[in-house]
Amino acid sequence: MQSGRPLGADLAFFAAYLVVTMLIGWFSKRRNVSVNEYLNATHVMPLWAVIIAYIATNCGALEIVGLSAMAAQYGAQALHFYWVGAIPAMIFLALWMMPIYRRNNITSVPGYLLLRYGPRMRLINACITAIMLLLLAGISQYAVAQVLAATMSLPFEYGIALCSIALTIYVLLGGIRATIYNEIFQLAVIVAGLLPLAILSAHRFGTLPAWALGNRVHLWRGLPLVAPHAPMDVLGVAVGLGLVLSFGYWCTDFVLMQRAFTARTELEARQVPLWAGFGKHIFSMIVIVPGLVAYGLVPNLNRYDRALPSLMTLLYGRWLTDLGITALAASLMSGLASNVSAFAALWTEDIYHQVLRPGKSDRHYLTMGRVAVLFAVIVSLFASYLNFLFANLMEHVQLIFSVFAAPFWAVFLLGIFSRRTSERGAMIGFFAGSILSSLHSIAVMRGWLHYGSTMSANFYASIYAFTIA
Repeated sequence: MQSGRPLGADLAFFAAYLVVTMLIGWFSKRRNVSVNEYLNATHVMPLWAVIIAYIATNCGALEIVGLSAMAAQYGAQALHFYWVGAIPAMIFLALWMMPIYRRNNITSVPGYLLLRYGPRMRLINACITAIMLLLLAGISQYAVAQVLAATMSLPFEYGIALCSIALTIYVLLGGIRATIYNEIFQLAVIVAGLLPLAILSAHRFGTLPAWALGNRVHLWRGLPLVAPHAPMDVLGVAVGLGLVLSFGYWCTDFVLMQRAFTARTELEARQVPLWAGFGKHIFSMIVIVPGLVAYGLVPNLNRYDRALPSLMTLLYGRWLTDLGITALAASLMSGLASNVSAFAALWTEDIYHQVLRPGKSDRHYLTMGRVAVLFAVIVSLFASYLNFLFANLMEHVQLIFSVFAAPFWAVFLLGIFSRRTSERGAMIGFFAGSILSSLHSIAVMRGWLHYGSTMSANFYASIYAFTIA
């Protein structure tokens, strides 16, 4: 163990954190709750809670561990995921997409596809999104296990099991309300644990020799205009990330929209992504700077996913290390709980209720929602092992979104701007784009196509999928 202390001492902060999350789940419990209140809480949450939960949903394990790994691997160019890959899409969501959702009384992303195209397109979107949520939950499981392994030498399986048990308890108790209020608590823990590391990293950044980082501190220098064989290029960042992946994520992601739909009025719903954008700016510094410094300070950094926890053990003292570990675990819990509760809502409301067993009682669907929570946690445990196939988490995330989210975003845009697009055409377009992106990814993995990085390959895959769809 890095700290040289007993495992129980290292787990003190972490154990206290898990207890608090379960208590929040208990106090969020409602006796006579409807299925909508348990799974979605549509139009009932205060604005401040929605904004913080919206930020926390995005700033989970994938954001913290994944983008710090990106900064360690690619340098300051990881900031493109914030300034190109977030802010423009969040503004578009507030000004254009959110009014469409609210004025048509849409309470879920598949609901828009039902309104615009029909039930088949809704079902396809719901099923694909459910698969994505399980894969993303698996990524969160993997992330926390890596954090605990790097900082406390806790075996991979133990780290996953510990967090899964606590998460299952509070989601089963309080549903979406418990998830949202836990996200607020988790974001506070994350900032408390990572802000000192960002400050210490900024201080160390000034002491690193120039050769230690090279061009890694520049956003655009060394970034060619069009060069698929480079680690990144302007076309991939601007179009693949900025236009396709980011807009598809921020405007149609089920988890984010589930949070935004809990706002009480249309005006409040439109304010959510705008206020959250300011939080993204601040959060970028907390995540990117430590990742940059980890590249120059941490010896033998052979897995970039361990950049942040390894830097903690190097720069933090005894108590800050424990707090930092808890913050990283909180980031996992935030992302994992969001995807698990979203899967339960999506499965129960948009698949089971609408297609498999319509017309049942509210209590029946409430029971199914709780069963879906257990199912999602168990499946995500197995899905976590897929992450060993990737150099960093964000490469896995971008692969998932390039195969599934990019063609769906094309279908969404055509539905908004073209009245001529039919349900049959939308289905053909989606499957064509998704199949092309999948074949492209297989060709890259087999070595038939060559790119400068897996990230660049994912950016171009999203461009191809979006164009074909």
